Amino acid sequence: MKRPLPVMSWLLVIFIAVSGCRSNPHLEGARLDLRNKDYQRALSNINKALESEPKNPEVLLLKGDILMSMLPQVSDGEERTGYVGELMGAYTQARILNPEHHAHVARQRSILYRNEFMLAMETFRDADQLGGRERANQFTEAARHFRNASMIIPDSVSALINEAHAYYNAGEAQEAVNAYESAIALGHTDRNLFIHLIRTYELMATELADPGTQPEYYRQMIRVLKIARQHYPDDSEIRRLLLNAYAGSDATEEARSFYQDIYLLEETNPTYLYNYGTLLLRQEDYEEAIPLLSRAIELDSSYVNARFNLGAAYANLGFQVDHHFQAVQDSLQGDGRRIAPNEMERLEARKETLEQSKSEHFGQAILHLEAVRRQLEHDLSDLGSVCHALYLAYAQTNQRSRAEEANICARQSGY
Repeated sequence: MKRPLPVMSWLLVIFIAVSGCRSNPHLEGARLDLRNKDYQRALSNINKALESEPKNPEVLLLKGDILMSMLPQVSDGEERTGYVGELMGAYTQARILNPEHHAHVARQRSILYRNEFMLAMETFRDADQLGGRERANQFTEAARHFRNASMIIPDSVSALINEAHAYYNAGEAQEAVNAYESAIALGHTDRNLFIHLIRTYELMATELADPGTQPEYYRQMIRVLKIARQHYPDDSEIRRLLLNAYAGSDATEEARSFYQDIYLLEETNPTYLYNYGTLLLRQEDYEEAIPLLSRAIELDSSYVNARFNLGAAYANLGFQVDHHFQAVQDSLQGDGRRIAPNEMERLEARKETLEQSKSEHFGQAILHLEAVRRQLEHDLSDLGSVCHALYLAYAQTNQRSRAEEANICARQSGY
């Protein structure tokens, strides 16, 4: 009566074993399609398998393999990027759900990265041989391949930097900036990375931006260069790039502090002296600006902008003195009140000193502005402002004929 029990137990074991071996028919179909290189059908089958088993690591892993096999046939840049993103998403999920797939995913990523990077480099080299719009389009295509490589291995600084280079060559400066900034955000501190990013911001500020937006680009340059100086505190190129960035920005107090700090390092650099002196000129600190601008033209006598600003500093200092001169003149007139003899003597002495000082300042202004006029003799676009400044200086020194001649020059130059 007890003999049938083993048979029932055997049937139970068989039932469990068969139940455990059940497989998703779409998964098996996708495997077969992949072996037969029928990739579209394989992708269709694997997507159907995912509908019923969205968290099956085997299905996700196979989807990644199918998409990777399809990739060489995808030439459209945007479509290819979409494939790369989708297959990396599938591989990542498969690895998370089943860590045993890590080795397979790592191997596939390595192959995929190498292939995409090599394709990007090949496209970049081809673009370099082209011209016009075709050249720009090819560099954009190269940039997309480098971006794909970054999607595959996100911390690849080589892919990010080359993507930025490609966008820069394509004339897409903002895209280049985004790639450089991404590399820095990932913690990369390569010196050339900072330099390339700054050069791109500089291009955008000087050639692409509306004048009203330029200060923002210079502020971005300052931000990046401050980070760069933390890593390369003694780098003279980075220091001088920061010097130029401050010159173009509206951060005047911060700039003045920086210029003061680096004086001993840059005191023989005409550009530094010009920028520092020009900053002080804008802040109406003419007496401090004059020695710096004078030193700049001592080091480089052909530095037209420095000489013009030196002339402007002397002229403005002359106007400043003239303001005090007029105040003394008004006091001497007395406005109907009687002035004591000793006070009259003091005011007359003060008036004479101010008149002499004013004459000297305007004389120096004329000396430098005339030198600039000679240097710009054939450049009418800049000559107008020089002649106008000369007109004001000559008028203040009662040189009427020369003032009129300078005024005619200014009008003829379109000022």
